[in-house]
Amino acid sequence: MGIFYQWNEIRPSVYHIGSDEQVYMDLFVGTERALLFDTGYGFGNLHEAISKITQLPVTVVNSHGHPDHVGGNYQFDGPIYIHADDIELCKQFTSAARRRESVEMARHTADHASGQIMDILPKDFDEEAYCCGGTGKLLPVWEGKVFSLGGITLRVVEVPGHTAGSIGLLYEEENIFFAGDAMSPFVWLFAPESKNLSDYIATLKKVKAFGSDYLVVAHHPVMLKGKVLDDYLDAAEQLDYETGIPFSNPMFPGVEARICPRAGYGPVDFGKPGFASVVISRDHIG
Repeated sequence: MGIFYQWNEIRPSVYHIGSDEQVYMDLFVGTERALLFDTGYGFGNLHEAISKITQLPVTVVNSHGHPDHVGGNYQFDGPIYIHADDIELCKQFTSAARRRESVEMARHTADHASGQIMDILPKDFDEEAYCCGGTGKLLPVWEGKVFSLGGITLRVVEVPGHTAGSIGLLYEEENIFFAGDAMSPFVWLFAPESKNLSDYIATLKKVKAFGSDYLVVAHHPVMLKGKVLDDYLDAAEQLDYETGIPFSNPMFPGVEARICPRAGYGPVDFGKPGFASVVISRDHIG
């Protein structure tokens, strides 16, 4: 059987793991144990992929409760740490019905390079086992929790905005911040579980104060320079909803949102240096 996941060692003993799911997870391998930050959609055998990297016991932490970050929880027997404010969200998105929605989306995934629709599910995908997978053994976690892996220390930081219970991990030895979806060049602030724009701005300022050299986000293949937080702040603080571009997503039917890029940029500039945007609904401006 082929491996569904691929990984890149972005720092010594830190692996950025991705696949055609278009979402990345991070595996930290200390001398005593390992920690997996997020489990993706979980369509492939993530447990097997990790075993190719390390045989150490693995602690699992979810950055937040959305399906592309908690879907693989069911593959792990131990506790799954998640912020208390996102536990119900995780339960919602790992229900059998919502898992089936994720499967259908995977079968009709747009290839951005070719414009064609493709099925990204692995050939040996077990749909019934996946849809009955549930949440995993959730355990609440709060700001200040420290995971000591042996040579790698990770501290939980609350970063509300994208969801109420979003958390990041500060890799203390190297001062690198792992943010999940809490901040990015295309952050979503339009879902019912999202906080307001002012909460997102406060989160950006909080993380900026760490002075981290690098930022790692869940939908980008490489580490970003810490200074991108200035771009994200500029986009958020100067946000102009009236000139935003309409946006919708099938995960949130009926929700009207707009892409509000940083001044001087448009959606086609995604990936260019300096690009940043906030995808927001009118009711989350505040």
